[in-house]
Amino acid sequence: MIVASVDTTSQSYALGQVIGILSVAVVAIVLLWRLTRSWRAPSTPADGDGAGATREAGKRRLLIIGVTVLIAVVAAAKATASYHPEPRASETSAAGTGSHGQGAQAAAGRSAVLPDSFSGYQLMTGDAAQRAETAVLAGRKMPAGSKLGFYDKDGDGSLDLFVTVSSVEWSPKIRKEKAEKSITQEFRDFFAGAKAHDVTPFEPGPYGGGLSCGLSPSPEGDQAVCAWSDATTFGGVRTVAQTTLNDAAGLTLALRTATMR
Repeated sequence: MIVASVDTTSQSYALGQVIGILSVAVVAIVLLWRLTRSWRAPSTPADGDGAGATREAGKRRLLIIGVTVLIAVVAAAKATASYHPEPRASETSAAGTGSHGQGAQAAAGRSAVLPDSFSGYQLMTGDAAQRAETAVLAGRKMPAGSKLGFYDKDGDGSLDLFVTVSSVEWSPKIRKEKAEKSITQEFRDFFAGAKAHDVTPFEPGPYGGGLSCGLSPSPEGDQAVCAWSDATTFGGVRTVAQTTLNDAAGLTLALRTATMR
């Protein structure tokens, strides 16, 4: 459906809401003046008191002007109250989603480096990593500004978890996307691509932004997929072994914390 593709957190959507409210007010004011045209200009009475008719017309005109001002003030107040778009991802800060203005400053000096290990998982290297990459990408190319990490938990050389990390420091394209999309829109695109269901938000941790997890179908059954986002990075995580959303969120938070330097 077309409605499902509308980003209700966007600045353009919020501006559209404002324009809609103001448009209704403009229509109401135009109708008010048109429908009261004859009432505002009473005819001269039979006794010929033109001055009295003029005074009456002036009073009625002032009344309509007052109603017009009232409609405009109410509409402006409603329009102002309705304008509350979610900030762009680049505007978020360590205070969490919805904080304005300090995203770039809060992220200054931070960089993303995939850790060699976290929570019992070891970063795969060499042939094992190459085999995992071939299986995961299946001939696709990684987009600019993104890096893949493959992790093995039990030391048998098999893939147990992998992560895709994007950073503004690696690509101007990522920086542009962070300046255009809200975290909600980033998550919507990610989980739609993963065909995930039961998507649930979780506490994002000390770096703020957002963190959510859902379940994505696979030949082996549902696998947990998670994503984090802040002003400078986006991370997508998939656990190969079946696990709960709570456990997957905990792993994602630990990986995110270990990745940010």
